Amino acid sequence: MPPPPPAKLPTRALFWDIDGTLLVTGRAGMIAWERAFAAFTGGRAFPAVRPDGLTDHQIAAWVLGNPSPYETPGEDEQTAVAGLVALYEAELAGALPLRQGRVLENVRPVLEWVKDARPELLSWLVTGNTLAGGTAKLRHYGLSEFFRSGSLADQGQAQAYPLAGSFSSRVEPRSNIVRRALQMAQARLPGLRAGEALVIGDTPHDIEGAHAIGVPVLAVATNTHSLDELAAHHPWHAVAVLPDADEFRRLVGR
Repeated sequence: MPPPPPAKLPTRALFWDIDGTLLVTGRAGMIAWERAFAAFTGGRAFPAVRPDGLTDHQIAAWVLGNPSPYETPGEDEQTAVAGLVALYEAELAGALPLRQGRVLENVRPVLEWVKDARPELLSWLVTGNTLAGGTAKLRHYGLSEFFRSGSLADQGQAQAYPLAGSFSSRVEPRSNIVRRALQMAQARLPGLRAGEALVIGDTPHDIEGAHAIGVPVLAVATNTHSLDELAAHHPWHAVAVLPDADEFRRLVGR
C-alpha cells in the first residue's frame, strides 16, 4: 500500500509547474527540439519521446540515447546534454509563434488574485524547464509579470529581472528541483515547513518529485494525464482544471 501523501498545512509558498499547468504551447517546444537535435547530430531523425513531466535536460538525455534519463549521468553525458539544451533554448522563441498555444483555464485570474490579494504568499516557478526556456514561454504568453524575481514595483525594469523559482540545470531527479525551491523559500520565509509549500503540477513526475521531499501537490488534469492517472499517485488534491480564484483561496488556506 503506498504511503499517504504529505500533510497539507495552510500554504505560504506556491510552486508552479509551467507546461500543462500554466499553459500549453501546441507542441511548439517539439519543433524547437527537432531543430536543435538535427543541428546537434548533423541531421539525424528525431527519436520518439513523450516529454510530459520530463525536465529539459532529461528530454535531451533521452533523445541522445540514455535509456534512463531519470538518473544522474557522468560529466561527459552532462556536457553533451548541455550542448543540445543550449541549441533548443536558441530555437524556442522562434518556434512558439508557429503553434496555437494558450494560457490554461483560470490561470490568469488565480495569479492576479495571488499578486493583488496575497502578496505575502510566495509564488514561484518550480519546473523542468530551463530558466531560458521558461522565460521564453512565459514572455510569449504574457505571464512573466507574475514571476519576476525583482520587486513588482520596478515594472520599468522588468526585463532586468529573471523569473523567480527553481529550474532544470542538469540531468538529475526532479525532486532536486523541488528541494532547491524549498531551500530557497525557507531562506526567504524563515520557519517554512515542507507542508506549507504546495506544488501545482499536471504529471505523475510532478507528484513524485514533490512527495520525495514532503511537499503536497495540487494535481491538475489539464494536459495529457487523466484525473484518474494523477489520483493514482495520491496527490493531496486532484482536479480536472485549476480552480477559480475563490476556490483556490479556500484550498490554499486548508
